Amino acid sequence: MGKKHKKHDDGQSIKMSRVEYDRRRREVSGGQAPSDPSSSDSETAQIRDTAAQNVGGVQFQQEDDGQSARWAPDQAGPSTITYDPAYSYYPQSGTPGYTAQATFDHEMHHEDAQNVYQHPVDRHLYGANFHLPGTDADAPEVAESYARQSDTITANWDEVRSAAARDRGIQRNAGWPEYIERRVVYVQSTPHQHNESVAAELIDTLNDAGLQGPVTNQLRAIYNEANARRLAGGEVARIGPVRATTSTRTSAFTNTDAKEKGPARTK
Repeated sequence: MGKKHKKHDDGQSIKMSRVEYDRRRREVSGGQAPSDPSSSDSETAQIRDTAAQNVGGVQFQQEDDGQSARWAPDQAGPSTITYDPAYSYYPQSGTPGYTAQATFDHEMHHEDAQNVYQHPVDRHLYGANFHLPGTDADAPEVAESYARQSDTITANWDEVRSAAARDRGIQRNAGWPEYIERRVVYVQSTPHQHNESVAAELIDTLNDAGLQGPVTNQLRAIYNEANARRLAGGEVARIGPVRATTSTRTSAFTNTDAKEKGPARTK
């Protein structure tokens, strides 16, 4: 994809990016205050830091189009997030749907993927959530790796679907089983683009609703698997099911099978 943006690697830069993150998130959501992150949920903190570290490279543009926010890449310049600050359909706390926090973090994870993953330059690969080998988008090994990694992500999200069926918090709250299913279908329809953005979004959403259980365990595992994929520079083993019936609040994935199919992550 060319040169990637350098990640913040000192405490002061991270601190300033969090300030900018809070400012932009309030701006995009029409002034709504961010929800408080749980200090015991490492993935929630990491989600917000990842989003914060990418805020400075995005152009924000207001549009009165009735959409909460939308990320669009531009190979020739900075990506754009368009937003309608008058958007008023965020759910009440505890009810299914995109919160303002989840919406913003979702879009910023598209930007992070654009900046982190290495793959051939091709408009169909903008924001791809995995590394792909070489520079020729039409090479057979690119198509083969793309198919394998898409299948891995699709299978991982089948585990979210299975977890929802045994998650008592999800099953006891009206609308949540259907909402989780819709988000799983959404990821599986575009696994190369929405694995990380929807995992981040749903962790935020379920954390805000106080629904910690098998689904959040599986989502944390997906998010940690994504981190392993970034660092491996190639393909990684799929995570499989996380069987705990209550919230573990721990990293539920350890990469044991990195396959060096692409270049290592650049700083």
